Amino acid sequence: MSWREQYWEFRPLGPDGVEGDVVLYGTQRQLRVPEEYPFSTDRAHTRPSMTVRARGVINLGNACYDAFDERGAPIGCLQYRWMESQVVHTWRVMGRGADLVGMQQNVLGGMLRVAFSRLPVVSLIPLRRGFDFRFRDTTGAERLRVECRAGSRDRYTVTTPGGSVDIRLAAGIALLLDWRGGI
Repeated sequence: MSWREQYWEFRPLGPDGVEGDVVLYGTQRQLRVPEEYPFSTDRAHTRPSMTVRARGVINLGNACYDAFDERGAPIGCLQYRWMESQVVHTWRVMGRGADLVGMQQNVLGGMLRVAFSRLPVVSLIPLRRGFDFRFRDTTGAERLRVECRAGSRDRYTVTTPGGSVDIRLAAGIALLLDWRGGI
């Protein structure tokens, strides 16, 4: 990792709570226009798994990020919901068989996080913050959860109850929540 690149590792969590070997690597290069997040099964990115790419050059309002498989076929879309995020950060995940809306579970904490993120000097202070996003379908059933435990290295736990969400979309939204939505 360098000052120009963010780096993520995705590891499965066994039933005993022990982390397995890395199964997916993700990166984000700073100052890339439009934003792009390649994922691969090896750190050198010689075996691509998917790519998440911003639909627009400048992401204002309801920014949308398209997810593509290793061959470039679309697998879904991850959308930042700007209007709802004025109160609590809100995202939408759309993909095969999934149309989910997620927001921070702790509404008061989410409201404070939004208010705090609007202070002009906050982006200059490297603060670690945890959060808990739960994504629900139109019936209200929880289909995806992303929890962040803040620390010297943030740790995310991503669960897909029932396994109904494409794990690549789950990895993509976890990365975007870290980079964009967990402010």
